[in-house]
Amino acid sequence: MDTIHNQEMRLTRMLRDGLSKLDGVSLYFQDDLTDHIAVISFNIDGMEALDVGTLLYGKYNIACRTGLHCAPLVHEQLGTAQVAGAVRMSIGPFNTEQHIRTAIDAIGEIIDFQKKR
Repeated sequence: MDTIHNQEMRLTRMLRDGLSKLDGVSLYFQDDLTDHIAVISFNIDGMEALDVGTLLYGKYNIACRTGLHCAPLVHEQLGTAQVAGAVRMSIGPFNTEQHIRTAIDAIGEIIDFQKKR
């Protein structure tokens, strides 16, 4: 179990670090991932979470969850309720570095598309 958790957290850090370098991404997590699970929530500025999730799945075949995640009061506190919540990505034991790079690249393309609109 420790080996799986360590691998998932390594990939979570990779995703966090990659997304944090993208202009236009708002991340929602603690900086310290020591006692964290392999989940990252984010939004793209100017887009609703559902639209981002639809693009990730429909165009890039990347599964994610969008919305208030059964925690509407948390989203009110984060200020994400007005954009219908956030996009949530979970890392599992079968994810690879390539999956993470693909997700980061896809989110970068969505940001570029959004800026051109």
